[in-house]
This record gives sequence, C-alpha cells and structure tokens, in this order.
Amino acid sequence: MGLYALMTHTNAKSEITLEIDSLSYGPYGVGRLDGKAVMVPKTAPGDRVAARIVESKARYAIGEALSVITPSPARQTPPCPFVNECGGCPWQHIRYDAQLKAKQQNVENALRRIGRLDGFELRPIIPSSREYHYRRRIRLQRDERKRLGFFRASSHDLIEIASCLIADEKLNGLIEPLRQWGRELATPLEYVEIVTGDEARQIVAFGKATQEFILRDNAICERLLAETPAIDGLVLHGRKWRRVWGRPSISVHLGDEPSLIVDGDVFTQVSSEGNRRILQELLNAGTFQSDDRVLDLFSGAGNFTLAVAKRAHEVVAVEGHEITVTNGKLNAQKNGLGNVRWIHSAVPAALAKLKQRHEKFTKLILDPPRAGAKGLEAELASFGAEKLLYVSCDPATLARDLGALGNHGYKLRMVQPIDLFPHSFHVESLALMTR
Repeated sequence: MGLYALMTHTNAKSEITLEIDSLSYGPYGVGRLDGKAVMVPKTAPGDRVAARIVESKARYAIGEALSVITPSPARQTPPCPFVNECGGCPWQHIRYDAQLKAKQQNVENALRRIGRLDGFELRPIIPSSREYHYRRRIRLQRDERKRLGFFRASSHDLIEIASCLIADEKLNGLIEPLRQWGRELATPLEYVEIVTGDEARQIVAFGKATQEFILRDNAICERLLAETPAIDGLVLHGRKWRRVWGRPSISVHLGDEPSLIVDGDVFTQVSSEGNRRILQELLNAGTFQSDDRVLDLFSGAGNFTLAVAKRAHEVVAVEGHEITVTNGKLNAQKNGLGNVRWIHSAVPAALAKLKQRHEKFTKLILDPPRAGAKGLEAELASFGAEKLLYVSCDPATLARDLGALGNHGYKLRMVQPIDLFPHSFHVESLALMTR
C-alpha cells in the first residue's frame, strides 16, 4: 500500500491525515508525513486516520489519533473492558493474524536493518494456540495508596482491574483476595506476582518489598493462606531478606523432557505451551550429541539445561540468581543428571574465568534478559563452539548481538520467531549461528 499524508496546517498542533502502513516494535501504528515516520498508538495497518503530531524528533514523530476515517480490515473490537486504560495489550484491537504478520516483519526488519544480516532462513512465526488466558503469571503493581493493578500505557498511573483477559483463569479469582491482603499489609511493596504451575493446586503469590519486613505482617500473611486455600504459597523478599509461607514451589512440565520444580519467584516463561515449543525448537536446531560440551548462559533453573544434559557429555550452566541456581541443582539431582556443572555468577565474570582456564565448548546457548548480551562477543567466540543458539525476547537487541557475533566468525543460519505474547508487540525468537 502506498503511504499518504496530508498536512492541513503548518504547526505541530495541526490535523493531518495518515495512512497507517505497519506496526512498530511497540504500541504504535506507523504512517509517513513527507517521508518521515509518524508513530500513532491505537491504530492498525490499513487504517486511514485523522491525527495530530504531539512530539517531533529528528528521525520520526509521535502522533495522536483524533478519529479513524476509514478502519482497516485488520481491526477487531477489543474484548477486554480495560483495554483503553491498561497498557498491557496495546495490539488487542488488531486481529491475531495481522499481529503475527507484524511480528514476523519486525523480527526481519531488526535483523536486516540493525544487525545488517542476510543470507539466513527466517522461518514462519509459530503462533500461540490460545489468544487469551495464556499467561501463567501476572504482575500486579502496588502504589502508595496500597492499590493493586496495572499501569496505564507509558506511565506509573495505576488502574485497579477485576480480571485480566490474558491471565490463566485460576489467577483471576485471586486478584480480589490479594487486593484485600495488600490493603492490610504494612510492609511497602513494589509489586505482587501470581504464578500457577503445571499441576493442580500450585499457585504461588510473591511480592517485592522496597523496605524491611514489618513483623506484624506475619499474621496477615498467615491469614491470607488460611482464608484463601487456592494460594498454596506466599513469598515476600527485599534487598537482603526473603520470607516464605506455605509451599512456594510450582512444577514446570516440558513434555517428554525432564520436568522442573521451581520456587514461584524464580523466572519461568509466561506461556507453558510456548515454553515447551521453544525447548523443542532449540533441541532440533542444536542436534546435541553424546560428545558435546555445552555452555548454557543465563540458564535459569534448568529450563534448557536438563534436556540438553540428557543428550550431551557435559553442560556448564551459568546463572546469577542464587535461589535459581539452588533450584537448578535440585532439579538435576531429581532427574539423575550428574553431568551438569552449575556456576552461580554474573555471566560476564563467569566467561572471563572460563576463558582464563582455556575451556572449550562445542555448542553455546544464550537466553539473556531483554537487554541482551552486548559486549560478550569476543569471550563467546574464544570458546571455539561450532554452534551458537540464542533465545531472545527482543528483536532489536538480538539483531545487535548477532551482528556483533558475525564479526567474530559466526554466520547466522536460521531464525525461528515464536509468539508467546498475543495482543502485545513482544515476540520470542530462536537464532542459530554456526562457524
């Protein structure tokens, strides 16, 4: 579709007409004005909208939609009553097939424009089997008025919600009991998360405190579990403390691979099914053999580690969170896997020590946080691995890191996008590089 933009006046407050042609990696539809990208929230590809410029930057502008002149065929009526207030599902007004197309395009654009990569296979995105109620964990923010809810888009303005359309139904029934508990709690909290495991009666709530625990809250926490039997465990933690009530762990089933038992405050992917699919794709791409020595970075509690250890000679797993490493060791022991060496360390420090010891690996796995693994390229290349498998939740940092690794002898072969986050712009990707 050709891009069309008409300025009706000359100042930034003037109304313009935009043809929205794509979705950005973010909550915006994108049109163009005199060749400059104009990013407008709550629009869809194919919309013709009346808008105004609210902020102009050197390479793009931010717009505000005043009305939809001609709606896109990709539009749908958002089913969530909180969609106009909550910032959590900025693409809910767009049909799921159009969301998938946009995510695929955003991954490709990042790889080619940011990473300057080519000659690779970009596989079709794997969709989620569920558009709604797919999240096994949700985070409820808590404000100074002791309210629990979600933030509005691009702000810390909190709205209280009764339920969440993308949360597992078991979690929605616990929002109100936790809201009442939060009002009584004296210990100041930044947020509360609720997570459900892959077995029955496995729901854990945990909160991050901003100060020390206030002792009189102990009775309030005990009463929450006594009066809310659906919550099996409660964890509160602060800068140098952690308190537990009930059973704090959940199960993570990985299909035919070794399952995990992890504390509720240990990171797990939001989608159980999506997590299993990522693992299967990684195992297929990695073709791990009995003579492989594998370095698994940002390993968590063994989400990939244990399945790889079943196939490889040895896995060295590096993770910076102490409780997560403890969980990983217990999971390896539970599954009879004695060929995993766990290193509790920040990844850069661990790489420096491994390099100093001249250790070599045949394959590398990276699953870093959203910020990626910038600056680690030379150390990664020093281990001589023939394959590098990179799992990422951010196309931009993935593309940046893959491009940098290309300067150290690695070639991008394949990228597999996987959608774990319907109605948001987020997308998971698995990349395979070889040398």
